[in-house]
Amino acid sequence: MSSLKSLIASPASGRTRPVLIDHTDYATAVIRQGQPIPWADLAALTGHQGQVHALLDPDATWLDVGAVQGAHLVADPELVAAMGARSRTGYALRTLLADEDGVAGVQRTAKTLADAARRPLVLSLPSPARWLGRAHGVAGTGLDEIDPDRADTASTYIAEWLGKLSELPVALVILDARARVGDPIAQPESVSDYSAITNIASHLDWVVALRTDDQVETSDGTTISLLPEGFWSDDDEIPAGDALLTGIPASAQPERVLEKLARLA
Repeated sequence: MSSLKSLIASPASGRTRPVLIDHTDYATAVIRQGQPIPWADLAALTGHQGQVHALLDPDATWLDVGAVQGAHLVADPELVAAMGARSRTGYALRTLLADEDGVAGVQRTAKTLADAARRPLVLSLPSPARWLGRAHGVAGTGLDEIDPDRADTASTYIAEWLGKLSELPVALVILDARARVGDPIAQPESVSDYSAITNIASHLDWVVALRTDDQVETSDGTTISLLPEGFWSDDDEIPAGDALLTGIPASAQPERVLEKLARLA
């Protein structure tokens, strides 16, 4: 069985089905009291994750790859300069993902957090179109629009990069296609668009999912349902599915969050 199938069959928390929690916003507000998460300090980050898991008991170790890479770029202005050395579409992302120190940093961070939590990894990374656009933005060679062909080319760079993480205990790779302020215009994406990524993931016995604002599409037919953020404040129904994916908003009240977590047991 794949890691995701194993997780669904026996959730680490003891719930009837796994709850995958994107906890960055909530943890920043409640645990960090508004201070940034220490992505570049592995010891502090591990301690932070321990607090998150003690509070929320998620069924997997959530790693925001974009945030880890962002911290690496802040610490390495030479890499940023190298990304902007050429304006050719895709050069910035390809340079970023080929950086050996960056790869090693993600490997080290992911392994340390997964080992500490003793729970499989969910790697959350920008979708090919989103990562392509953001890499160009960081490099100072911004794009106005990203077409499917450019996104497909970007997916080959991401697939090669994922292959370098093959030793990690990954259950799920999430391609986050949600738009942020400043993102270039991009066409709607589907997990089926990115065979380079799904092929390497299948070889590694990983599952790939594409996350949008209102749904999660998986590469293997697993049903991962989005639990809306409103659930954490209102009485929204809990959707059916093999697993639940949710982000807890920064504005959620801690007492209410604990009550809602109990409902998911």
